[in-house]
Amino acid sequence: MWKKILIGVAIVGLAVVGLARPWRDAPGDVVPGGLELPWMWQATVDMDPPGRASMLVGGDTIGFNGTDIFDSEGKIAVVGRGGEYRTLLNGGWDSIAAGEDVLLSPDGRRVVRPPIDQDALEVIHLESGDSTFYPAPDLAVAAAPLQAPGWSGPVAWAPDGRSVLAEVYAGDDTHLALLDLETSAVTPIGDRILGWTRRSASRAAFAPDGRHIAVSSGTSVMLVDRTGEAAWTADLGDRAYLGGTGAFSPDGKLIAVSRLEGCLDRCGEDALAARRWTITYLDAATGAVVAGPAFPVVTGSAVRVLGWSQGRDLVVLRYSPEKGAYREAIDDGSVQGWSDTGWYETGHVTLQSLSPGGPARTLLDPPDGVLTMDVAQDLLQAGAFDGAVPAANPFPARPIIFWGLAPIACLGVILVPLVFWGVAVFRRRRAA
Repeated sequence: MWKKILIGVAIVGLAVVGLARPWRDAPGDVVPGGLELPWMWQATVDMDPPGRASMLVGGDTIGFNGTDIFDSEGKIAVVGRGGEYRTLLNGGWDSIAAGEDVLLSPDGRRVVRPPIDQDALEVIHLESGDSTFYPAPDLAVAAAPLQAPGWSGPVAWAPDGRSVLAEVYAGDDTHLALLDLETSAVTPIGDRILGWTRRSASRAAFAPDGRHIAVSSGTSVMLVDRTGEAAWTADLGDRAYLGGTGAFSPDGKLIAVSRLEGCLDRCGEDALAARRWTITYLDAATGAVVAGPAFPVVTGSAVRVLGWSQGRDLVVLRYSPEKGAYREAIDDGSVQGWSDTGWYETGHVTLQSLSPGGPARTLLDPPDGVLTMDVAQDLLQAGAFDGAVPAANPFPARPIIFWGLAPIACLGVILVPLVFWGVAVFRRRRAA
């Protein structure tokens, strides 16, 4: 009897080891060339800190969203450079987006996210699991104090990681503000932003030296310094957008703009998928349209510029539309409730590298269900891609695992004795 029990335990142990796959190589200081989907019970950052991360990932699978019955947390997966998958729980916010709502610091050591449990911007230290909270600021814009302001969420990290550009809401108004993480000082940046003119993928971009910021609102882009003083404003029209947080060229002289060719209004899934995006440029000194590197056209519902690799190639996130997606403007020309790069509107994303005069190269094509992504700038700029695929090990696990394993355990309690009884009966009959 004990021999049979020991054999059963050994089989279970081998199964667990097989799931964990501890022998798989860790990616190291490189963006992995592939991903696995996180487990629903994946350990959180504060439970078991992953250390420096290469990526953040979000999406629409049970590992990210749990179920309607339990564990509907809205998770972002943190992919550690040692191959760990850890999660950030976001209080049921299923549509929270890596790279737009939750941002990885340039060196991969910290994450900043919107207020979740309290009215404060949260910076999470991935090497310790600790958090630093920055309360809602008291701001005055045009010499008038904002009424009951609060943080909406982060927009972009400064290149040196010492400050964060974030959105501040006050009633129906939205403003940008620069938060100094060392002193907690907050500086208003730019003018009021109307909600329907806010394109989440194109809100702002820091210059490489961190001294200037390109800010987008509606069809215009404005260059401001860290005090909020404007240098110039340029109108892009209704078919061009600030490329993304990585829009500035490495030398700081050019600002990448994504220009749309294709459907803009009353667009179904096929029309959205057929959109073509060309990268054009503004002169960072004057805001004038200028020539720049000729990158290949990207086809998809949207494209977001993440940064420049090795000072030459443009790294972008290419979006494909969700099944049944439909984009339609209302009478004032706005598209309220629609985001080109939103969680609801996206069916798939692909990380790509664009070379001047060459074809687009796929750096990472994640599993179905991954809809949002962010990449550490130090790895992106170094061109450190195509690393080993990290295994999403099921352990360590959150206590929620017992809800998932309890039915299996109960079934085992019933079936295992039945199997042994059946074998015993078979042997007795065979002997007879």
